[in-house]
Amino acid sequence: MPTVISHSLVAVVFGKIFSKNTGFKFWTLSIICAILPDADVLMFSFGIPYGHMFGHRGISHSILFALLISLVIVFIGFREIKRNSKLWWSFVLYFYLIGLSHGVLDAMTTGGLGVGFFMPFNSVRYLFPIRPIRVSPFSLMRFFGTEGQRILASELIWIWIPAVISIFVITFIKNRRDSSIIKKKEILD
Repeated sequence: MPTVISHSLVAVVFGKIFSKNTGFKFWTLSIICAILPDADVLMFSFGIPYGHMFGHRGISHSILFALLISLVIVFIGFREIKRNSKLWWSFVLYFYLIGLSHGVLDAMTTGGLGVGFFMPFNSVRYLFPIRPIRVSPFSLMRFFGTEGQRILASELIWIWIPAVISIFVITFIKNRRDSSIIKKKEILD
């Protein structure tokens, strides 16, 4: 699995694409949505093995889970938005894509049993053919050593640099679009 930092950074990129008029609640729920699937590691303490449907990278990394979590987040977290409106569904799509991004990143790592994208309907776990991201260990002790440095270097190359470039490009495009709209408005006035 990529680190919590990388999952959160992907949420920030999606947030920058989605809207520039967002507040603390929006960003907090975006990051929670991005990292929530990894709460399944708690199942180890209940004796549920990794390969079980409720184990790590199982149902909590599925397409269905991403959809359900996005609906719950928007339903509870954005009550001020009229339910079933175009804006409401755009928020659902936004949080769905963030939730889905978690499994996609995990399927791009060098380790693990794969991601249960289609659970509970199909128990097959998937890894992508190209997996450039080094898998992060469950143990914090193993992370704070040379292995952790290699993991962070891998995430820097494959997630952080593309994410930061994406944010700059998105900001540039939005600023150009906004200035063009302002100029057109000035001409019309």
